Amino acid sequence: MSVVDILVFAPHPDDAELCCGGLLLKARRAGLALGVVDVTRGEMGTRGSVAIRRRETAAASRLLGLRVRENLGLPDGRLCDDDRLRRALVRMLRRHRPRLLLVPHWEDQHPDHAAVGQAGIYAAWLAGVPKYDPRSARGVASARSLPYRPRQVLHYNNRYGIQADLVVDISTVFDDKMALAACYATQFGPGKGADAGPQTRLSSPHFFAWLRGIHSFYGSQAGVRYGEAYCVKGPLCIREIGLLL
Repeated sequence: MSVVDILVFAPHPDDAELCCGGLLLKARRAGLALGVVDVTRGEMGTRGSVAIRRRETAAASRLLGLRVRENLGLPDGRLCDDDRLRRALVRMLRRHRPRLLLVPHWEDQHPDHAAVGQAGIYAAWLAGVPKYDPRSARGVASARSLPYRPRQVLHYNNRYGIQADLVVDISTVFDDKMALAACYATQFGPGKGADAGPQTRLSSPHFFAWLRGIHSFYGSQAGVRYGEAYCVKGPLCIREIGLLL
């Protein structure tokens, strides 16, 4: 078991960096332990290959200073909020026991993202049910402690935009987040060489300007230069009044 403070469920390699890389960078600077679970290998991506994506992911993981990164190897483009996905996510939660869980928005236009977003919030609850997938439930609950569940689940944004419930100020780490995205050269911006593949909207030379623009938009809503948007289902619990100031 490798306990982390923050765990990201990412449908594909690159989603964690692109969607919540700023929060992760700030958390790493604060000394928190981070983990990412990629649900697929991204094999349906128009550009690049699984082998290339693996090298890109390794480079980004080094920049983030992750304690753990795992890949579930489920089929890209075919994810559903079903028991197979929920069970796999529950096992990851019980293994890594994060306090904060980050998952996609449950109404994302990409079906893989929507599936992981919905399954992720259910998995956060099911992780505390010892009789659910009992083979992975060792240490989940005891007579002297409540069942384990993440304290908080946040749903992260995608490139289409969401109505934010909270905005994380990433102004001080924004350039580093852009560097994280640049690790995935076959995905974002005009890649070079024979491995680049067909052009897509993500490979547009304007992509990084669009990325800067969406973060500037959310930053403007919170009165900062650059922001990352997150949503919550249900009330957000504030344990220290100082966090409101």
